[in-house]
Amino acid sequence: MPIRSTIIGTGSVIPELLVPNSDFLSNDFYGRDGRKLDRPGAEIVAKLESISGIRERRYVPFDQDSVGLMTDASLRAVKDAGIGPNDLSAIIVAHNAGNMVPDTGAFHTVPNMAASLKHELGCVNHECPAYDILFGCPGWLQGVIQADQMIRSGEAVNVLVTGLEIASRMLDPHDPDSMLLADGCGACVISRSEGNDVGILSHTTFSHAMDDNRIIYLGPSLKPDVDGSCYFHMNGRAVYKYATEWVPKVIKNAMEKAGIEIGDVDIFLLHQANSKMLEAVAANFAAMCGVAADSLAGKIPSTIEFLGNTSVATIPTLLDLVRQGKLDGFEINQGNVAVMASVGAGMHCNAVVYQV
Repeated sequence: MPIRSTIIGTGSVIPELLVPNSDFLSNDFYGRDGRKLDRPGAEIVAKLESISGIRERRYVPFDQDSVGLMTDASLRAVKDAGIGPNDLSAIIVAHNAGNMVPDTGAFHTVPNMAASLKHELGCVNHECPAYDILFGCPGWLQGVIQADQMIRSGEAVNVLVTGLEIASRMLDPHDPDSMLLADGCGACVISRSEGNDVGILSHTTFSHAMDDNRIIYLGPSLKPDVDGSCYFHMNGRAVYKYATEWVPKVIKNAMEKAGIEIGDVDIFLLHQANSKMLEAVAANFAAMCGVAADSLAGKIPSTIEFLGNTSVATIPTLLDLVRQGKLDGFEINQGNVAVMASVGAGMHCNAVVYQV
């Protein structure tokens, strides 16, 4: 009988520190040339809000590290799955910068985050590997793909996949793009299932890493003479161009593998980078499939307005909120087909087709 990988539990945590756009009004913003922008802060903030749709975002309190948030979300997923930590065959944590250590300006990657999570969960099963993925924003979805491959090969029964982002510790207050990113964590347990047609039907990953390799990067502050060299930056136009071209292509490729059409999909869980990009991805995908853009109306939930871009945590958080009935107007029911897709630094993009 066919082996399928099914999601049996989800969990997420929305950090407690609320940061509205008004908190950025007094920032001094600089351009890529190191010169201070001559526009008022209120104008810069208003423009970013109109493009991104972001009104507020959440940060982890600055006296906390990354482990607590990661552990809380993961425990919720394990509990929702109805299993114990020692029932896990593998633990995968996708992130971008390891454990953010308070009051040091540093992030630690030793021990790796999955090992720290395994410790916090109290999982004493030594046959349960715990490893990390560094794959930009699509990292969590790539972890889901790896979990599916492990399950189908017979190497795993239950795999915990956690997506963690603490972007607030890498933001340059002098870069307008610093207002885009936020913190969060989401997780799921993927389990082996036999003899039915539910679960992961197909997946596709594209990885380019050529001329686009440095359009999202870490580097010095845009303001000259500011200490530090690990601030987040990106070329917004180039990211927009890549995402709006390649995300529709990666979704269509995955759907073709599964043998389904756009009308068969009940919900699209797409990376929440900004609202304009989300709209353009949807419109380009619809055009590629030969249907009107409004045919996707009501099928693409959004969290960007109140959570910001939580990078690798975006899709697992979105999945959990929809699955738990916490996003008005959206739900996932038995028999539904869901498509999950992400894009980010590298540049990489991926998509998974899932039958509930």
